Amino acid sequence: MIKIYKVDFDNFKHLKIFDINFDINFGKVSSNLFSDIENIKTKGKIYNLKDNVFEIESKKIRKSKKITNVYKNLSLFDIIKPILTPDISFDIPSDLNFPSKLFDYQIQGIKFLLTNKSALLADQMGTGKTVMTTTALRILFIKGIIKKALIVAPSNLLNIWEEHIKKWAPELQYIVLNDSKEIRELMYEVKSHVYIISYDIIKNDYKDKFNILKSFFKDLDIVVLDEAHNIKNKDTYKSKAIKTLSKEIKYRWALSGTPLQNNIKELVSLLEFLLPKEKELEKKNPEELKEILKPMMIRRLKRDVLKDLPEKFPPEIEKFELSPSQKDYYEKYLSFEKNRLFDIYKRFHYEKNFFTMFKQNIIFSLQKLRQICNFPPDSHYSPKGNRLKEIVKELTDQKEKIVIFSNFIHEGIDKINKNLLEILPQKSIVYFHGSMNQKEKELSVKRFLEDEDCFVFLGSISAAGEGLTLTSSSYVIFFDLHWNPAKVWQAEDRVHRIGQNKAVNIYSFITKNTVEEKIIQKLEEKRSMINNLIDDQISEVESVSLEDLLDLIGLTGQNIV
Repeated sequence: MIKIYKVDFDNFKHLKIFDINFDINFGKVSSNLFSDIENIKTKGKIYNLKDNVFEIESKKIRKSKKITNVYKNLSLFDIIKPILTPDISFDIPSDLNFPSKLFDYQIQGIKFLLTNKSALLADQMGTGKTVMTTTALRILFIKGIIKKALIVAPSNLLNIWEEHIKKWAPELQYIVLNDSKEIRELMYEVKSHVYIISYDIIKNDYKDKFNILKSFFKDLDIVVLDEAHNIKNKDTYKSKAIKTLSKEIKYRWALSGTPLQNNIKELVSLLEFLLPKEKELEKKNPEELKEILKPMMIRRLKRDVLKDLPEKFPPEIEKFELSPSQKDYYEKYLSFEKNRLFDIYKRFHYEKNFFTMFKQNIIFSLQKLRQICNFPPDSHYSPKGNRLKEIVKELTDQKEKIVIFSNFIHEGIDKINKNLLEILPQKSIVYFHGSMNQKEKELSVKRFLEDEDCFVFLGSISAAGEGLTLTSSSYVIFFDLHWNPAKVWQAEDRVHRIGQNKAVNIYSFITKNTVEEKIIQKLEEKRSMINNLIDDQISEVESVSLEDLLDLIGLTGQNIV
């Protein structure tokens, strides 16, 4: 959470609000939000760009005369859109600084966005669509071509956009519009370069605060839809809201690895956003839609840009809110466990070996809280489970294999499996955990490596995190995290090891405002220490101090240590 200090009341006088009490933790905004918005086009050496560096109006794109790539197992989405690799006369400013190397295919993607006011960036998952889009936005701001941008994304991806803007466009001010209705009403009026909002918030405010939202959209220059298949159903409120409000916007970009899921109606809904003035799209046949889509879309598959990719990407962390049921269970259990632990301390803290026993009790409490972060005790549905199904569906449609890790069997592997059975047959999933015998474990690994119809390896970190080779997959998902970084790295290396010929993508799921969020902070703190270990081995109890555990459970400041 970014804190705001020294907020100038004058910034809000035009709102006709006469008494404002700020909670410094009320929202997520850039640290420079309440500085004056300067004309970044002319500020500093980094923006000293020649006027003729590029022209924003795209020249005619030369179509490739011959397509030499042949792809198997294409979806309808791929069939109706030939792979586009346009030769674009457009240079990225040479004096622009980037935090890390941009690969050739990413530079091509950035150029494509910059030269298309309506653009569909449809690269396969894991190729860096967020980096490309953030960089393209940054350049448009630097040139003074746009002054106000809106990014719409699923709620669990808002923090990823926030982190990318901080890293790839640090001079831009941003606001995450993800708080209460009252605070959002205020923040819609605060000037910023970039606003980040979820589809659900757009839907709710469209129904409840239409005039405020309409006024906010009036001076927008660009709308970016991440995971744009969220508007695939044209009759939903979120689809109607976005299309209605963005009709007059100058730039409309859509990002999705799966913008069409074998359904022409879904493509039509997406085109209605990209081309609001195009008439009677639903009456057009696939060939006509193909011609409409061709100049505004680019799609690269991961295997086709592999030569540009590093061996392993840094983990991508997706954050989720607890469902109402989870939150109720979590708060009740947390209160109960705090009282139980404090009672144990008062009664037994003079006993020999008390602190070892006390640590084990705290770990027991934390384990239960972490299980609730995965699923409520009485259900196998949760925000994490829903997102996992989306990712697995997208990847398995492209014949990719996935390794999923959890620390738990019943509140992890078993319930994850129930979710996946809604989109995959049981033969496509194998397990690997401590309750299985050695023969069963060996068979699971063999099937995952050799069976073309087996797509998901679902294993516990303790059992599958060491010694295995799972290089038939290049995707690793941690449904919940272990608090020992060495164990996390060892689990990653089941996929990222000798024999792997693909770039490895890693995703970590955590819930906000829970022990999981604190665990990820502890992981980062411990990385340097773990790096200095010779064998990277620490036992579970030794890997975390009593002070750490008390902090995780919320018992710091109780004079226990």
